[in-house]
Amino acid sequence: MIPYIEIPALTIWGPIAIHPFGVLVVSGCVTGAFVARWHAGTRGLDLRHFPVLLIWVLISGFVVSHLVALSFYRPEDLRLDLELLHIGRGMSSYGGFLGGGLAAIIYLKRRGLPLMEFIDALILGLVVGWFFGRLGCTIVHDHPGSPSDFFLAVQYPSGPRHDLGFYEWLFAVGLNLLVFSIRGRGLPAGVLTGVVCLLYAPFRFMTDFLRVTDRLYLGLTPGHYFSVALLLVGVAVLVSSLSSWRRMSAQRRS
Repeated sequence: MIPYIEIPALTIWGPIAIHPFGVLVVSGCVTGAFVARWHAGTRGLDLRHFPVLLIWVLISGFVVSHLVALSFYRPEDLRLDLELLHIGRGMSSYGGFLGGGLAAIIYLKRRGLPLMEFIDALILGLVVGWFFGRLGCTIVHDHPGSPSDFFLAVQYPSGPRHDLGFYEWLFAVGLNLLVFSIRGRGLPAGVLTGVVCLLYAPFRFMTDFLRVTDRLYLGLTPGHYFSVALLLVGVAVLVSSLSSWRRMSAQRRS
């Protein structure tokens, strides 16, 4: 089994401290932004729009992430004063996807920029950022699952159990290896996004059955329903991208 390892915060002065989770989240945002911009540059996209696009995506992602966490996972806290402003007290990964994705689509559509080309770049940055973010979840153990003697279970103080943040970090490692192995193969725009959606959705759907603290709706977690929606989005994006590519190929041949 995996030992339970905690990395304490580094106190700077009084209440000011550097928390390892925060460091990794910031590292993920910065590294993901650089990777997204680099990928966009290799595709000949107009990089002048990238700083503003990234700011909108990050702000919307964090805000909607917190709103989804409160609305679906902790609705009772919506009655608390100023709880909506305490973003660090609860975030939902699917909420972040939703907020960041909608912000990107609105920004790109309003400026007439190639949608899926930019989305692919953002997805690549997200996959890299996901590596750092879920590593943060792993070291703070904030996603404990059901008790288990599985060989990858973590020896929590209360006993061995699944660590879902750790499982997602392992998934992120494999996902990074895959997307970086296929990104340079001349894929049609949107295929990279569709592949990531189709891989993550079923993985998240299965691991959500191991959760023990999430609120249930008709026996399923909010993550289950978001996973189904993401799977449908992945199928739609992949079908649309491949259809457009076939039409363009046929036109060039004619």
